[in-house]
Amino acid sequence: MRRLLWFGAWTAVALWSLFALVTYNLLDFAGSVAMRNADAFSTDPETVEWIFNVFRWMRGLSTSIALVVWGVISLAILAVPWLLDRMIGRSVVVRPGAPVSTAPRDGVIDLGPDQYSVRTGGTVGPAHGSVPQVPPRR
Repeated sequence: MRRLLWFGAWTAVALWSLFALVTYNLLDFAGSVAMRNADAFSTDPETVEWIFNVFRWMRGLSTSIALVVWGVISLAILAVPWLLDRMIGRSVVVRPGAPVSTAPRDGVIDLGPDQYSVRTGGTVGPAHGSVPQVPPRR
């Protein structure tokens, strides 16, 4: 299930990337056309230069915004399977007839109450000093 979830997320990112690429190219093309035709709005050279600079600034800003939006949405798409993967956790697959593993996982050893004893006296700990004893919970 995890692989299917991640496969779907990466497929969604690929489709979103194609859409974002088309949008980016359209914004870039529209900005280029507007910049080339800045003289259609005025005959005064200084005004044409000002309009050209405004269109150039708008083109740069719009393409930058398109890239930022692409990145944020791509991360949001990939965050969904990541969060679900963390919430669900790893599933343990037990095959019928397979021996049950008693090896500790993640450094934790599970013992039942009849499998251990509590030492009440003496020193505990390494040779360089003793470790304070913690009383049992009540």
